[in-house]
Amino acid sequence: MVHVKNEKDEGINFEKLPEGVYFFTGQEGFVKVEVDNQGNQTWDLNNWFASLDPDIHEAQHEKIIQDIKKRINAETGRINPHKNLGKNFFTNPFKNK
Repeated sequence: MVHVKNEKDEGINFEKLPEGVYFFTGQEGFVKVEVDNQGNQTWDLNNWFASLDPDIHEAQHEKIIQDIKKRINAETGRINPHKNLGKNFFTNPFKNK
């Protein structure tokens, strides 16, 4: 496995990924990133929960990609869950607010 870390925040430096195919997984699915020999990246979000909405357009895909890049754990390659999500994904509609 190639380790490409960004020194300032210990995240993955996506600008320097070598040519190849990369998979990153998380609770919301997985993404596939293909990097060609010129460093161009193609992100496949077909199996990522947030991208399954048919009303999402290309600008929102870029926002999803940036969110995923921030959450990837450089040590494990896993995508961390959102910090605002607790252990329960479901809310209780009967709970008093």
